[in-house]
Amino acid sequence: MIDDIHALLPNNEIRPLQDYISLMTSANIPGLDAFIDSMIALAVCIGFLVIFLSMYTTVIERTRDIGVLKSLGASKGYIVKALLSEASLICGVGIIAGVALSYSTRSILVSAFPTLAIHITVDWVARAAAIAVIGGLLGAAYPAWLATRKDPVEALFYD
Repeated sequence: MIDDIHALLPNNEIRPLQDYISLMTSANIPGLDAFIDSMIALAVCIGFLVIFLSMYTTVIERTRDIGVLKSLGASKGYIVKALLSEASLICGVGIIAGVALSYSTRSILVSAFPTLAIHITVDWVARAAAIAVIGGLLGAAYPAWLATRKDPVEALFYD
């Protein structure tokens, strides 16, 4: 087929599809790896800030509850453990939802574009899960520390 097209259009360069696929690797596109790494870093930063702000808001909204816990004798470690456990649960649900959404999006895209190759590997799922857990726990650590510093009497009068 290529020879027939080349005979019709002798001044044009004709390449098979396989050549184009081999050109679309990250080794042939300069800066693609750096771009991907910077997008991953940006996503991690945004995820960290979202979790941080969510947990900070949770601590502010639960000031009265934390005051009740402290007045009943809850230790600082117990309060930190409770807030970090909540953050871990949120991260776990987020990981499960993210993996499910990734696979469903992949199946939709592959059914719409059959020549599109999307590979979701166990390595990438594990990396994403590790990033989510570390970011979640780091994002919840400061608000949990703030919760342990609240005075129980002031917290009980907080509105």
